Amino acid sequence: MFSSILILIIAIYVMRKCSSSFTTAADFLTRDLGEGIKGPTINAVASSLPELLISSLFLFYFKDIKGFSAGYGTIIGSSAFNITLIPVISFLYLYITKGKDKVFQINKLIVKQDAFFLLGSIAILSLGFLIGINFYLSLLLILFYILYIFFVIKTRAGDKSRNMFFLKKFINDHKGKVDEKGISVEAVSFFSSLCHLKLFRIFFQGKVNVGTSIFVVLISILIIGASCYSLVLATEGISHYFGINLFFGAFLIAAIASSIPDTIFSIEDVKHGRFIDSFSNAYGSNIFDICIGIGLPVLVYSSIYGPINMNMPIERIGWIGDYILGGNLFMWSLLVLFIFTALVSLVYHKSNLKLKSALIILFLYICFMTVLLLF
Repeated sequence: MFSSILILIIAIYVMRKCSSSFTTAADFLTRDLGEGIKGPTINAVASSLPELLISSLFLFYFKDIKGFSAGYGTIIGSSAFNITLIPVISFLYLYITKGKDKVFQINKLIVKQDAFFLLGSIAILSLGFLIGINFYLSLLLILFYILYIFFVIKTRAGDKSRNMFFLKKFINDHKGKVDEKGISVEAVSFFSSLCHLKLFRIFFQGKVNVGTSIFVVLISILIIGASCYSLVLATEGISHYFGINLFFGAFLIAAIASSIPDTIFSIEDVKHGRFIDSFSNAYGSNIFDICIGIGLPVLVYSSIYGPINMNMPIERIGWIGDYILGGNLFMWSLLVLFIFTALVSLVYHKSNLKLKSALIILFLYICFMTVLLLF
């Protein structure tokens, strides 16, 4: 038990530290994109790699409904966390550091767009109860995500003539320095850079350009991937110790731990005044989680082993399922997630994120967790 908790803590620490350099690399590579594109695309894909890797590792480790349910539980738990706690935590950071009068501005059009695609991805996933968890369902999820990315880029494209402005903004945001050799960031000692995984400093003496940024992105993915494997082992160990189903272990442990990079990215965007990216990252991450985090592993798995047998019930820990939906935990969780997402999106659409609306969203999150666990 102690070793599992220690592994979990180390995995979270590594993901948290590694995300800092990744943020710098992503900001440089996407510095000239329009506001609202980096959050739901670059940041969402990268920060959701833990969910994708965890879902894949669970599925191919157990090779049955148990593995799928654990990955599925991670995705469901992470989705609820992302659209509630990430914006709320980002708002609280702004509230505490910038003052009570500072408003977390939300673009209402983007709320409608991202909410529509997120609800659509949940609806498509629910088709699994009709056509099965198979190759065709996974392909449909992946194609839907491609449609979302195309829509985001098409409707939120920036003015590339302002490249020099965005470059100066990047330098200011990341406290960079400019000399005859180019741009430098992460000006710390080499020992400190090792402890805090400052990848630009470790590999390139802090130099930032397209080549070094791409390298840092790839190295970050590998490091986060290794952390996810450790996270899977820790989740299995803790679930086994407490005697709970792996679905709930993943839902409560892996889902929250894997959402830490998303949270950090959003806070970093808030620090630099990018409220749209900060908010849209949460929704974009959810769409990626459902469409790719579930779709891609199932696509590969079903191509090798065939469809996943959904007739094996998942052991519940509540009592509501004794009376409705035949105790089908998959169906119940999707139904609750759909309603929960619609309600939270409605709150965001009605007003900017303030203390009152933040408390309402926290209440909805507690209700979601309670209703799902009582099933």
